[in-house]
Amino acid sequence: MKKTLSKKSYLVGVTDSEGCFSISTKKQNDTKFGWVLDPLFQVTQHSTNRIILEMFESELRCGRIIEKPGQEDILVYIVDNRRQLKEKVIPFFEENKLIAKQKDFEIFKEVVEALERKEHQDKEKFKKLVEKVFKMNLNGKQRHYELSEILRQINEVGSSETIRQTP
Repeated sequence: MKKTLSKKSYLVGVTDSEGCFSISTKKQNDTKFGWVLDPLFQVTQHSTNRIILEMFESELRCGRIIEKPGQEDILVYIVDNRRQLKEKVIPFFEENKLIAKQKDFEIFKEVVEALERKEHQDKEKFKKLVEKVFKMNLNGKQRHYELSEILRQINEVGSSETIRQTP
């Protein structure tokens, strides 16, 4: 008996090997706590395999395909719109379970949903979200900032030395 692999199962397998659920921590001084959380789903392929990325675009009905900066032979399928992540990407991977990336996906989903509920506008909840983000993707080993540094800066917001006086 021959088993056929469904398109959805194939896309899950590609995601497990070549995909990434990530949430960047970006310094942004004009925000409430000086930092933003920026969620992103991406899948990387050599340009000869563009059709695979087009399958993601077709199945999820969102996102875009770009050349990876500095690597013209590499393409990346990207979904960085929070609404599309919530309405398209997350439901797809809830229905079609990952293996290798399931833990990162679960954290990703929790954080995106918390952002949608505006939990990032409360200092204590925002700090908890940042801590969750650092548990993703090798426990944050590839991040530009240390967790302790980000939490320190968030804690300083609103302290007597950082409150701005308006005339």
